[in-house]
Amino acid sequence: MILITGLGNPGKEFLKTRHNIGFDIVDSIHAEFNFPKFSEKFNSLYSKKTIYDEIIVIQKPMSYMNLSGDPIKKILNFFKINNTEDIFVFHDDLDLEFSSLRIKSSGGHGGHNGIKNIIGLVGPNFNRIKFGIKNALYKEKNIDAEKFVLDKFNIEELEIIEVIKKKIIINFELLIKKDFSSFKNNF
Repeated sequence: MILITGLGNPGKEFLKTRHNIGFDIVDSIHAEFNFPKFSEKFNSLYSKKTIYDEIIVIQKPMSYMNLSGDPIKKILNFFKINNTEDIFVFHDDLDLEFSSLRIKSSGGHGGHNGIKNIIGLVGPNFNRIKFGIKNALYKEKNIDAEKFVLDKFNIEELEIIEVIKKKIIINFELLIKKDFSSFKNNF
């Protein structure tokens, strides 16, 4: 069984913000693969379906970003997912250029408080799919990071995000089969 989690903040005010790119990606996976309606439990929205001969649980923690670890740990325990290498977390990354993807299979939090909280509760050995959100405005204007991640994407960025999400869907099997090098080659 595999857990695919997208990080974000609950609430309409956070829709289409940079910090919620993980939620957006999970919503696309949910729609494109016709997952059942999200259930609500353990301070999460989640759904389960078999795809490519793998049982996949998708999740959006409904805690705030910096407290994502507890809902993830509860879903792991509920579904008895014991191998942390079967966890995939989509999240924003302010150190990466906008729309770039990077996969990291373990390690530190890189300054991301949501990832830091998850590491504290489930350990460091899970897969992170980082979506770059740094753009020219952030680099040029020296904007406060906490404000920037809560700003909404502009129209041009949203169009590029749609293309990236489609590529994630097309290459989803490579991701869940952990063929990371082939997955990355398609971006």
